[in-house]
Amino acid sequence: MCGEEENNIKRPLFWIAVCFALGEAYAVAAGHSVIVSGLMIMAALVLSVCTDRAGTAMSFFRDPIYRRLLTGNIFLLVTLLGFMNIRSVDRQGQLADEIMEIDRCRVVCSVYDVRNANKGYQVYVKTESMDNQRIGTKLILYMDNVDDIKMGQQIAVYGRMERPDIASNPGEFDARSYYAYKGIYMICRDAVITERGSGYSTIRQFLYSFRLKAGETLDRYLAVRDASVMRAMLLGEKSGIDRDTKRLFQLNGIAHILAISGVHIAIIGMTLFKLLRRISGSNVMPGIVSVCVIVLYGMMTGLASSTCRAVIMMTVVVAAKIKGRSPDMMTSAGIACVIQAVADPYIVMDAGFQLSFAAVLGIAVVDPMLEKIVGHGGRLSALRINVSVTLTTTPLVVYYFYQFPLYSVVLNMVVVPFVSVLIFCSMAAIFFGMMPGVWGFASVTAQFLAMPVRYILAAYRALCELMCKLPEYSVNVGHVSVEMVAVYYVTLVVVLWLLCRIRQKNIERPTVRRAAVLAVFFAVTCVTYEYMAYDRNFRVVYMDVGQGDGILIRSGKGVNILIDGGSSDNSQVGEYVIVPVLRYYGAAHIDYAFVTHADSDHISGLKYILQTENTGIIIENIVLPLYGMQDDFEELKEAAGNAGVNILYMKKGDAMEVSAGGVDELFGRDMAKISLSFLYPGPETGINDINELSAVIRLDYQSHRMLFTGDLGEAGERYLLDEHADVRADVLKVGHHGSRYSSCVDFLDAVSPEFAVISAGADNRYGHPHTETLDRLEAHRVGVKSTIECGAVSVKIDRGGLKLEQYR
Repeated sequence: MCGEEENNIKRPLFWIAVCFALGEAYAVAAGHSVIVSGLMIMAALVLSVCTDRAGTAMSFFRDPIYRRLLTGNIFLLVTLLGFMNIRSVDRQGQLADEIMEIDRCRVVCSVYDVRNANKGYQVYVKTESMDNQRIGTKLILYMDNVDDIKMGQQIAVYGRMERPDIASNPGEFDARSYYAYKGIYMICRDAVITERGSGYSTIRQFLYSFRLKAGETLDRYLAVRDASVMRAMLLGEKSGIDRDTKRLFQLNGIAHILAISGVHIAIIGMTLFKLLRRISGSNVMPGIVSVCVIVLYGMMTGLASSTCRAVIMMTVVVAAKIKGRSPDMMTSAGIACVIQAVADPYIVMDAGFQLSFAAVLGIAVVDPMLEKIVGHGGRLSALRINVSVTLTTTPLVVYYFYQFPLYSVVLNMVVVPFVSVLIFCSMAAIFFGMMPGVWGFASVTAQFLAMPVRYILAAYRALCELMCKLPEYSVNVGHVSVEMVAVYYVTLVVVLWLLCRIRQKNIERPTVRRAAVLAVFFAVTCVTYEYMAYDRNFRVVYMDVGQGDGILIRSGKGVNILIDGGSSDNSQVGEYVIVPVLRYYGAAHIDYAFVTHADSDHISGLKYILQTENTGIIIENIVLPLYGMQDDFEELKEAAGNAGVNILYMKKGDAMEVSAGGVDELFGRDMAKISLSFLYPGPETGINDINELSAVIRLDYQSHRMLFTGDLGEAGERYLLDEHADVRADVLKVGHHGSRYSSCVDFLDAVSPEFAVISAGADNRYGHPHTETLDRLEAHRVGVKSTIECGAVSVKIDRGGLKLEQYR
């Protein structure tokens, strides 16, 4: 087939794959598999007619009718396969819900991977039966010891079945969705092996053993922090990666180097292919060997979505070279997209899958367009490619991570070229380090090869630290809608197409004007939609921190306030709950962090933010009660001082006003203020209990009020009543997590709330919220929202109305 004809068949294959993946993504998200599949089938026929003008993969048929029918049938085939798989995985989810009714059960399964966990190991298995019912699904076993387990071995285990945790807060990691994308719907706790088979997979066991030895070799020749990074880059072991380095890379937009993707596969596969081809002078055997090697490497590292995509694309490229055809990135990407989507429909919802293919689109589509616009140039090519990838991945980065690293384009130009050196030197160090007699020549060589790795990683960290000192190094955008992402991509396509046509000077002036108007229209639409749809109004969020308190007040005018932030049953509440919630709401800059009292379930998350570098969260001021048990605040004060955070004090009678962002029907955003009044404690309360000295703060906004009471109990409540404090409020944050000693009858009479929010942890050892408290609230006809059932609870006041929303 001639070169022109080859170029003709490239694009339709890719766009059919994209259309299929988008349709399947909608089917998974909306649950309308049958309807969407039917629409996709009709779209296939239309698409085959449209693409026939450019040629299709079946262009060896002379009659266009046959070409269109064959294109449509192929598309119909993969659509039906995807539809059947959707039905299959839906059934697995239903079975998981049914099995949850059984406390403990017996599982017969075969092992296919083992990974380190924070405590113990995660054993990935494919089940054959559960309690003698034939169920073919994937499962994770949590075990303390895996010394006698072999890959591919059949085992019988007895354990407690659970569904993965579902997110309880906006922005929080959703384990259930994450594992569903991998085809895993259940986990087994306290797993005990009762039987084990004698057979196992020799290949899988060899790959597992090799991965363990390779990891040990990296540990031997690199520092712990560097070894953890290279384990993630080469072996796919991300659980043990140094957290400080990971946060630093994420904030600066270079965390993608930690994922095994096209760079790794190209270095291993293409280097081996070219070397063997030079030795043999043929393409066939080198191609087969190199494909086998990269497939085995992908299996060893766990075949993440980006790795699987790279392996499939590399296989197609090698097959093209064997056939003497010119490879095409979009064609191989389209094939990878269809294979992955058909094999696992939920993978199209995975962030890694989407970002991986978005990067491919940037290189294969946007970069050639930019080349036409700015012209050729060897020095500009690296910058152009980085810009292209950034343009296509930015909306997804913002959508999933709520922030944009401003200097990532420049930093990636420095970082990416040295990734190849890192991979090559680390692999070579592993090769020599695993040789017999490591204390001889091989050991010295491995040490020598490890030196560039240490220096490059140190340079990466130093560059990232430097970038973190620049203004707005990481722009916290907050959450955006799917529609916003779609509008961005449409605008990008229109603008680039217009610039390409103008640059080529092959269109008439009236056409240019019309295209320019169209581009401006889309750009204005994009900005307008973002302005109208972006969630920026006043909001109060009661986070689900477990057994503790954490409240975010977002003024809507850029002022963000925290009241407490901690948990007694979640030791990592700062990293996994508070920071993600703040990023989700675009509140990375906290103007004031109020602390009601110094119990750990109210300050542990704040201490994490103050004591940890590179969280992306900045706190300007810590506000403490002037009176009370000041000695208990010493550790928090020290952390604030070391972080350069101002410490302010408030006492009974003090008040603070900040700008708010309400909406006025006539004039747009109004000039309403948020007033925060400090009601308690004062200088002489006669109370010596730390909970009873919790600060009480009242928020006034428009005509509504909210009362925050920390861990206040009946003694503090009666003191407020005796002092005739104005505690009337529409929303009450129930004191002390709903303890029976809080929210007494007289206090509820004085507050007269319409709603009450209780922040407590599920199955907490205190039994919060107590039945007595709930009964008192019910007697006062108060609508109760508990974070145990509702997850995070948010309060919106818009156009004079008060509305409570729950996350779950």
